[in-house]
Amino acid sequence: MHHHIGDPRLSVIIRIDAEAGSTRIEVHGVVTAANVRALYVVARRVAHKLPDHEIVIDLAHSRVSEPAIDELRERARLSLIYSGIDASETPCRLRLVDPLVVLKARAHV
Repeated sequence: MHHHIGDPRLSVIIRIDAEAGSTRIEVHGVVTAANVRALYVVARRVAHKLPDHEIVIDLAHSRVSEPAIDELRERARLSLIYSGIDASETPCRLRLVDPLVVLKARAHV
């Protein structure tokens, strides 16, 4: 199936490893600046339910727009997740598994 950069559909699989103290959010589909908030909602729920867990957002099975990966990397660097709804932030241990494909924005002349 071919996805274009504007495809808003994402699916996630959440894997909780209680022994390792981590939760992996495996993302499938195309992550854009417009739909990245959905990942924040999922990650924030995990952070609230399992505050001691490291949250791993696994993008290896997705394609991610350049603005979205830049934003996710900054969130991981800061160890903060946006609510996805308002401007509030939740502290967490956040790590990314980079996507194989980063979609570059086309320059319009």
